[in-house]
This record gives sequence, structure tokens and C-alpha cells, in this order.
Amino acid sequence: MSIDEFRSEADDDYAAVVKELAEQIEVTVRGGLSIAAATNRLQQGYFKVPAELATAARAEYERRMRIIEIWPPTGPFPDDGGAINTRRSSWYGGPKDDDYFWPALRSRLQAEIPDALMAVDESSSRVVSLGSAPGQESIDSRGLVLGYVQSGKTTNFMSVIAKAADVGYRLIIVLSGITDNLRKQTQDRLDDYIVQPCTQRFHLLTTSEHDFSTTTNPNALLNSSDLRLLAIVKKNPARLRKLNAWLKKASRATLANTPILIVDDEADQASIDVGNKRQSTINKLIRELLSHPKSAYVAYTATPFANLLVDPSNESDLYPRDFIVSLPRPAAYFGAERIFGTLDVEEGQDPDDGLDIVRYIPDDDVSLARPPRNKDEIDDWVPDVPTSLRHAVIWFLMATTARRIRAGKMAHSSMLVHTSMRAAAHEKTADAIHDLLQDIRVDLSRNEPALIQELKDLWESETRRVPATTFENADLDFEEVRAHILSTAKTARPVVDNYLSNDRLHYGENPETVIVVGGNTLSRGLTLEGLISSFFVRASSAYDTLLQMGRWFGYRGGYEDLVRIWMTEELKKWFVDLATVEAEIRREIEVYAMEGKTPKDLPVRIRTHPQMAITSAAKMKKAIKAHVSYSERRVQTILFHHQDSAWLKTNQQAVETLVKRAKRSGIAEEKLGRQKYPGLRSVPSTLVLDFLRQYQTHEDARSFDLPSIIAYVEKQNAKAALTDWNVVFITREDAPASDMKLGLSEGLKLLRRRKLGPEEPATANLKAIASTWDRIADIDLPENVTRESITAMVSPNGRRIDDKQLLDLRVKRGQGESALLVVYPINKDSEDLRRSDQRTGDSGETARLPLDAADHLVGLTIFFPAATDSADAVDYMSAALHPEYLEDDSDELEAADRVDEERAEIEESSRR
Repeated sequence: MSIDEFRSEADDDYAAVVKELAEQIEVTVRGGLSIAAATNRLQQGYFKVPAELATAARAEYERRMRIIEIWPPTGPFPDDGGAINTRRSSWYGGPKDDDYFWPALRSRLQAEIPDALMAVDESSSRVVSLGSAPGQESIDSRGLVLGYVQSGKTTNFMSVIAKAADVGYRLIIVLSGITDNLRKQTQDRLDDYIVQPCTQRFHLLTTSEHDFSTTTNPNALLNSSDLRLLAIVKKNPARLRKLNAWLKKASRATLANTPILIVDDEADQASIDVGNKRQSTINKLIRELLSHPKSAYVAYTATPFANLLVDPSNESDLYPRDFIVSLPRPAAYFGAERIFGTLDVEEGQDPDDGLDIVRYIPDDDVSLARPPRNKDEIDDWVPDVPTSLRHAVIWFLMATTARRIRAGKMAHSSMLVHTSMRAAAHEKTADAIHDLLQDIRVDLSRNEPALIQELKDLWESETRRVPATTFENADLDFEEVRAHILSTAKTARPVVDNYLSNDRLHYGENPETVIVVGGNTLSRGLTLEGLISSFFVRASSAYDTLLQMGRWFGYRGGYEDLVRIWMTEELKKWFVDLATVEAEIRREIEVYAMEGKTPKDLPVRIRTHPQMAITSAAKMKKAIKAHVSYSERRVQTILFHHQDSAWLKTNQQAVETLVKRAKRSGIAEEKLGRQKYPGLRSVPSTLVLDFLRQYQTHEDARSFDLPSIIAYVEKQNAKAALTDWNVVFITREDAPASDMKLGLSEGLKLLRRRKLGPEEPATANLKAIASTWDRIADIDLPENVTRESITAMVSPNGRRIDDKQLLDLRVKRGQGESALLVVYPINKDSEDLRRSDQRTGDSGETARLPLDAADHLVGLTIFFPAATDSADAVDYMSAALHPEYLEDDSDELEAADRVDEERAEIEESSRR
């Protein structure tokens, strides 16, 4: 039939033909052909479609597949995540009307999460599309999906599994953590959401009670084109060996026609080979699964550090070489920034310190609650319930009661107690908590005055610090809570969850009120329903595991003001540092997606992040050699010996010497930038380096590591880069001139910065001294240019402006190669900041304290431009953290493996 004959038909008939041919292209592409080959095929053999019509069908297919779009779209960064991939086109544009597995799941999700369904549908389709078509002759893809802790990653990969099953993946393996309870939780959820609605076409290789063991000969199962096999397998050597052995029993022809999808949940745990014997074994066994002709691998994690540090040049390893997808952060998500705040500060305000929900555990309490590090001493250990743990339990009972009063109904409510990964210690801790609960129940039934007063004081103190009205929740007085707390206490019980537990955590139909004591099972993946109170003293030897332990992240609708976390002050500092690194890694993924770069471009940026020193130190107990790059980075001083006047004077003199030497070399003092700050332009790097060698930093400073910074500048100077520096002094416009000039012509108008509480005698922690906007403090702009107009210019979608956009603005204004040294002169008597949300502590003190320094502080921020070579980095030695404070869980995991091997043998014997 000629094209003229086609066009002689009615327009709707012509459109129907084009649509039908586009669907044929889709079927062929899913089968493994390229789009071009599928289009050519229409013009040959059975179809013999005219070239013009085939072209129209291809255009219709591409329109439906959204291939002509690039994700993310050009322009401002999207608010809903991003993706990096190695190709711009896709074989999969979303589910079809006649799909079987996804419609059943979609119907369930529509009833449960109607507002989020569209986002889940789109993001899961994006993941499927970036993978491989199951009809290809061979499949060997690697991808990574980056979500948030407790934020719906399971829902996303369930959706990916359903869609993959629809397009033809026959064997789906979910690697689900390292613990039985997490594997069971995942198995139960997939059974409920995916398998049960489609039982006729699913064959389960694992069950809720049984991990993988020897089963039916694989050939018969895998050769059924309509059947989908599903295995939820623990990342355990014995189970993975059995799975590999079973697959090897299949014939070569069977495996050549069996598309396999491996979903690795909590993929940064156990899967990555970091030299540990156990992880090396598991990594090898996963790679063995991927050695079959048609195997696709998708990793899911909320902490991607380990995954992105895998050597990308090793094609057989697990580096996500094909794609990286960053899932959107849900609007209601209760995450690290909400809890710990940000590292930016605006003049006249304290930095955002997050919600006032973290309570510090005193050192004496830590020693009472935490078991001995030596497992041989645990048998003789008798745990105590220190005051901080008692308060955490009492608060749990009151907050649970308040939440249920507000909701007008019962709901699961949980508390987390995480003091060690030692399984032998958990039972003893739980026994101590059981006794505490019994004492509380007795005293409540007697209306014991001392306990009632203790409850009242704690309730009133905590509700002052985080008012319910902050989240528009109902404000309850103590008597309302007191009237119902006994019934809550009567149902509360401790539960031990570890590999030795018989009575493990399980949320049934009846609302639970549980205090969960555990280790590894609580640090990864396991969902704690209605988590409201956490007592947390364990320090992990793996920094990514530390961040994963944030089980309090998630959704807390209706009780956001009631969430509390008890932890050590050092652990909170770690969390803030690591959350900062994590946020910047996500930003890197967005930037690289915008720039059209591939996953192989990413590792260098992650590996050389200044704060990865924390990473290395937390992973190792000895100092190790690492690399750091300051390209496009911002580093600031936030720790000060504020009572050491000689130390403070040294830094004042260092700045003064820099200014005077610059002036003697002919550099004039100027008013710089839109704010007309005092400063100097084009200061030679030799003067800046001399200044940095004289300036003193706090010994606990992490990202502002002077030896590394100096080495990096020297290395850049050798390449004729970073040779000119602009120096800007940030001042407070409405402050009077002081007597401190630091070499300038006039006294500086000093800034005000208060220190974080609780008070430390020798150190003032300001958390942040720099604003994002200080990146362009030296850029001369017309007086009528405001921050609002700059934001509208570079971020027209209204998204908060970020450092990358200001870096681009520097380039446009001809300052793209200049380094910027910003000096912050800070008033020693800073104490009169006022904020509408000022908080008070237990004894009425503010969360921020007066600086009360011996002399004025001089803080620094360095804003580095982009390096000519993005791989430029310098070596540094990462200092070891306190060995006595860290736990090595390798022996505990090996013990769990041995228990599981015994179970596997029993299961296999029962099958014979």
C-alpha cells in the first residue's frame, strides 16, 4: 500500500495505523532491537510499510517514549530528583494498558498513597527505562537508585519489579539486607503487594519463614515464559552459594533465554568489597549471579558513599556504570536537615540548628548503658538505667499517649534503644527496661507524687522546647496526658531484635507499644512503626552505617513535635558532618545530570570531598592516606579557642599582616561587591599562602584542614591557577565601628555570632559563619540588583539559590578563576541576636549561648573556583577516631552467618 493510499483514509484511521505501528516498534525494541532496526523492520518482510509511514510511526513511538526529552530537562534543576545515565534514549516509556503485574500493584498503591502514586509511577518507569530491554541477546547493566532513609525505597523497587515482570524479566532476586527480620519484612511486603494479586503467574523461591535453599530443578521453572520467579535472599554467604549452585544447574540454553533482575536493597551494606573477608565473599557471590548471560543489577540505598567509591574501571564489579537515579525527597519527609539544620547563616540570625529534639547523653550515663567492648565480659555485665534512658522511656510513654489522644485512635508506637551491636547484651538491656516499666506501672497506679512530678516537669520542659503549634498540632496539657498514660504503660513492652531472638519485632493488626532493643537489625532497613523516642549511644566503625542508623528519619505526620533523640554530643557532630556530605553528593548527582555527564564522571568528585576525612577516619582505626580536592568547594572555620586570647590575637595579627603586605605591594583597599564590603583585589597567592601558614585553626577542624588547603593551592599554583585572590571582609551594616581594623583604614563593624550549647569551656562551636551568598561577595553588581532579582535570573523556578548557580554567575562576571578569601570579624560579646523561634533549655537557657570570648574572633571561609582538571587533588593523612569508642561488628556478623548456615542445612534436610 502506498503512502497516498494511507492518506486517502480518514485522519483518525491514519492516526490509528501510525499508533499501531508505533506499538509494533515498542514490542520489537523491548525484544532487544535498536529503534532504527525496529523501524527498518517495518519496511521489510511482512509489513512492507512505506518509509514515510515508518518514519511517522517512529516519531509517534519516540513521542510516547519521551525520548526527545532529556532528563533532567534543561534549565533550572528539577525539584523531583535527577538521573545520570550513559544514553539519552530509552526502550521503555512506561506501562501499557494490557500489562498484568503493574496494574494490580498500582490499584493497591492508589488506595494507600494516592497523592504520591504519580511520582512513584514516573520514578519507577525511569529506573526500568534506564536498564536493559529483556529481549537483548545479552544483558550486563549496573544501576543505582538513591533514596532517603525510611522514605519509600521499597515502594519504588516493588514498582520496578512489577514493571520488569511485565516486560519479560523472568527471575527476580531481591538481596535484602543481612538480617532475618529485614528479609522477612521485605518478603512479607512483596508477597502482600505483588505476589498475592498475581499468584497464578508467580512462583516463590523463598517464603516468609524460609530463606533460599535447594529447590526444584531450575530448567522447568525458568523455561516457562509466563511464569515469574521471585526470591528474597539475605546477603549471607551460605544462602548466596546455594542460589548460585541452583542457577548453575540450569542449562546454557535456559540461562541464555532468562532475563534476571537483581535488586540490591541497602546496597552499600555487605555488597561492596572493602577488603573485609566477609564482604569480599558476598561481593564475589553477587558478581557470580551477574555472570549469567542476561543479568541486570539495580542497587538501592540512602547512603551511596560506598557504592560510588567502587572502582569504575572494573567492569565486573558493582559500580553503577549505566545509570544513577536520585529519587525526590517527599514534601512531608522528616530528614537530616529538619533535625540537624543547615550550614548556612544569614547576618542578624543564628544558623538554622534544626528542631530542638536532640538531648545529649552525659558520659557517665553512656558508661552505664553501654556494654563492655570485649564480648567475653558481657556475661558479667549488669546494665543500669541511667537518668537519660529513664527520661527517654518516660517521654516515650507520654508522647505515645499524646499522639493517640490527638488521633482519637490507637496506632503502632515504637522506641529504639541502640547501645551496642552485641546480641548477648541486648537481652540484659531489655531486662533492665522491663524492670523500669514495671516500676513505672506500679508508681502510676499508686499516683506516686515523685513520679507524677517527674512526668509533669519533663512534659512541660519538652513541650516548651518544641511547641505543638510549630506543626499546627493539638496542644495538650499535662493533665490530659496523665489521665491516659497508665493504659499506655500497661501495654508497653521491650522487644529484642537480633539474630538470636525467638520473639522478634512484628507489627500485627493490634497496635503495638514496643521498646525495641537491638543492633544491626535496627541500623538497616527495618521499619520501626511510629518511632517517637530513640536512645542512641552506639558508634559504628562504618560512617555510612552510622547515617543509616537514623531510623528516626521518615514520616511523622501529626506528631512531629513529639519526636525525641537521646545521643552523645560527639555522635550528633558526626551526624551533622555526614548529613552535609550526603547532601552535597546528591547535589553532585543533580549537577552531573544537568551537564549530561555519565556515572563514570562522578567518583572523583565524591572521593576527594574535603569532609570525606570523616569517612576514612570512621572506617579505619589507624591513620590512612587519602585524597582531597577543593575544586568548587567552600570551607569555613567554625571552631574557636574563644577563651585563649593569645590564640585569637595570633589570627588577628595574621590578617593584619596580610592586608599590610598587600598594600605595600601596591594593592589598594576597595569597597567590593553589591554590599560595598571592604576588601582587596588580585592579592598574589604567595601572600595568601604565607597568611594561611600563620593563621591557626582548631585541632578538631575537619573540612578546614590547613595543611591540605595549602598543599592544594601550591599544586594549583604550579599549573598557573589560583594565583590571584580577592579578599573580602564581611561586616554588619547596622553595627558601630569597632577599634579593630586588621590593617584596613577604618574600624570594622563586627558581626555577631553566638555559640552552640551546651557550653564547652575551651571551644566555641558556631556551626556556620558563612552564607551561600558570600560566594559573590566580591562581584560588583548594579545597586538596583537585589538577591530576589539574582534568584529570579539564575533560578526562575523559584528554587532556593545554591552554590553552583553562584559559581556560574562568577564565571559570567569574569571572576570564574579567582579564589575568594572571606574574613569574618566577630564581636567577642555577641549575645543580642533575636529570633522569633528562640528556644529554651531545661533550665531556661537558650539553645544558643553568648559568645563570651576573650577577644574578637576572626573566622575564615575560602570559596574555591573550579579546577582546570577536575581530578586535581592532594594527599592527606586521615586521623584515627577513638578506637575505644568504635565497634567492629565483623565477629557478630560471622556468628550470625554460622547460625544461618545451620538453619539452611536443617531446611535442606527437611526437603529431602
